[in-house]
Amino acid sequence: MFGLQFINEMEAIQRQMDQVFCGMNPVERSKDIAINVAEEEKSYKVRAVLPGLDVEKLDISILGQKLKISGEFIQDELPEGARWYRQERQQGAFEKVLRMSNHLNSEKVEAEYRNGILEIILPKAESALPKKIAVNIA
Repeated sequence: MFGLQFINEMEAIQRQMDQVFCGMNPVERSKDIAINVAEEEKSYKVRAVLPGLDVEKLDISILGQKLKISGEFIQDELPEGARWYRQERQQGAFEKVLRMSNHLNSEKVEAEYRNGILEIILPKAESALPKKIAVNIA
């Protein structure tokens, strides 16, 4: 019984906090973005959901095994006299650095931003790909 009572109390406190901060400027949120990374035989596929991204301020760079994605979300403008009632979408600058398990071929990277989704194809460096070794018969 104590566990359920504790949860109810925490929910009540959360509702009170929501009421206190309702209408105020949004509290600075974490600028971390959610990313999915899939490893294939010869490359990695990175997908990030970035709605409202200012593509002009998007920067993707690679150094060795590190992929860095940074950019800025478009700031929503409010009409004069309006105030935020609720604001959940990220705004402002963000940066994400991923360390891959293999070196990357930065010359052949492809990136596409469509319908709020950024997709990056990162080919592995030739030195990171498996090599078949021929066996000489003596």
